[in-house]
Formats: sequence, structure tokens, C-alpha cells
Amino acid sequence: MTIKAAGNPLEFSEIEAEFGAQSPRSLGAYRHSQTVDGLTFNGIDTGIPTSGEIKFSDFYGKSLNIVVDCFSNSGTDEFRINAKKNKWNNNKIVIINPSTVSKKESGTKIIIRVNKRFGSDKVQDVSTNGAGRCALRTGTWNNPASLTVDMGSNAKVLGAGGNGGDGADGIQNNAGDGRSGTSGLGIEHQGTIVNVRSGSIIRAGYGGGGGGGGGRETSKHDRRAGGGGGGGGAGFPIGNGGKRGIPTGGKKDGGDEKGKNGNPGTATVGGAGGAGGNNHNQAYGGKGGDGGQNNKAAEDGDSSSTEGFDKNKKNKAKQGAGGGNGAAIRKTSGISFSFGVNSGTITGSQNATGVA
Repeated sequence: MTIKAAGNPLEFSEIEAEFGAQSPRSLGAYRHSQTVDGLTFNGIDTGIPTSGEIKFSDFYGKSLNIVVDCFSNSGTDEFRINAKKNKWNNNKIVIINPSTVSKKESGTKIIIRVNKRFGSDKVQDVSTNGAGRCALRTGTWNNPASLTVDMGSNAKVLGAGGNGGDGADGIQNNAGDGRSGTSGLGIEHQGTIVNVRSGSIIRAGYGGGGGGGGGRETSKHDRRAGGGGGGGGAGFPIGNGGKRGIPTGGKKDGGDEKGKNGNPGTATVGGAGGAGGNNHNQAYGGKGGDGGQNNKAAEDGDSSSTEGFDKNKKNKAKQGAGGGNGAAIRKTSGISFSFGVNSGTITGSQNATGVA
């Protein structure tokens, strides 16, 4: 628990209760500086000297500092991490102290140090709005003195891209909708401070494009054409392109009636939708929608078209809708946060609610 504020005499035992007993038993034993993953702590808490005069009054209102390790194994990506459950609870921590002391949560200044790449996961079920699924979550905490997310220059917290929807066949099955993108950082603790240092990145994942509609023309022959697959959304992991539509039944000439697969996205660019099929220049499948990226929403697939005749207009497969975007930063409803340092790159919404 944070040491009491000035105004009452301070016992040495109160300092030991917060920072542990030191040897020798003297205030001077608490002079300490420590660097964790490039983050330097000049003092076991701000205002406690590392050299020179040290006195009881320096300890009023001070707290133990503990760093949560979201930086080790920098070459190994991690996905869908909850800093409280996956790191703190598994003792992936560094305590800022000159000697060993037990971790404690209440009244402690907790710093989640991020300095590697974290990705989210992709939405598989088109009926699920997965935008709330985050690459890295703070988790919920029991009354710490403060909670800070400190992102180093190599930190990347990235939402996943949505897969593109599959193209429609000629008449029987409608095209698939693009899946939604997911999100970067999820904040679940009231008053969290976020330091986005130079070089660090927080980015939303973007939706996949909708599949193209299936075409049919029946003036003389029953000709059908499949739609193109939707392009994958930008993100990490990337969104995959949707599968091409392959018509069943009807008259086929030349094999061009099949649509084309959608293209995958990249970390920052949505994939192009696949072209629709062409059945003898009479029935045309719709192009798949392009996947989403920053400043460009995922597109709906195009509807099919014909040479001019369309006697079965009600009996053709429809195009799919583009998927929605995730957010760069999301928060639990009712939670607020603030920036301490904001010199990195944040791409996407910073005020979405709902964290999963």
C-alpha cells in the first residue's frame, strides 16, 4: 500500500512494509536506480534520491514500482494477451528495488512495458462482430496506485484484418460478407496512462471486402457466372482473400464463368477483390469488394450484370457486404484513459467501447 502522505510521523517499519527490509537497515540502502528494457527508474519511486542526502520525508506518498514484462523474446510475436492474466499472474514482472521483495498489487505503481509485436486474431464467423477482440489488453486490476502502458520504440500492437467474403455461384448461394477487422490495445482499468513513445505503433485491423454476386442470363441459354472473392483486410494477421464463385448448372463456354479469388491484404494495405466470371459475354459475375485499410472502408461486392436480358432477375445470387473495422484503442464502457507521452503512431479509432 502506498506510504501515507506527509503530516504524521513516519516509522521506518512503514518504509520496510512498502519496499522491503534492506541490509544494512538504513535509509541509504534505498538509494537505487534500475533500467528495465531501456526504461530507466531514477529511484525506487519518483523523488527518492539515488545519491546524496536521503531523508524520511522523501518517502511520504511513495509506492513500490513493478514492471509487467510485455517485452521479452522480441523476435517472437504474441497474440491476444491479457497483461494481468497472462503476465502478472504468471510472475512475468520486474520489481524496482535494490533487493528481493514480494509483489503486491494494491497501492503499487504498475507499468506494463511493451516493446515487441502483438497481434489479434481473426473473426471466423460472419455473424460475429469481432471488433472488440484486442491484440493486447490491460486486464482489470485491484486498486493499484497507478497503471501505465509504456510502449517502447519497437512496440507494435495491431488488430487483425478480416477475411474477404466468398464469391457467389450463379444462382443458388449468395456471396459471403467480409469479416470484420479486430483491434489493437484494449483498456480495462480506470485512469490508465498510455505512453506511446517514438517508433511505437498502435493500429486497427480492417474489414474484408464482400464477395461479388452471381450472374445469370436466360434469353436463349441458361448462362451463369460466379462472383469474385472479396479482398482481405489490412492487419496482423492479414485478412485472406475470399474464394471465387464457381457456378453450377447452366451452359458453360470456355471456362471463364468462374470468378477469381480475392487477394490477401498486407499489414497496412487491403487486398483487391477478385474479378467476376464472364460466361460468353452474356452473364457476368460481380467483382469482389476490396479489403479495407486506413481511410478506406472495406467495399461491398459488386452485383452481377448481363448483356441486357435478365428474365430471372429474382433468381440470382446476391453480393456480400464489406466487413467493419476494428479500432486502434478500445476501452471498457465507463473507463477513461489519458496519454502521458504521445509521439508514436496511432492509426484508427481511439474511443471505441467494448473490449474482449
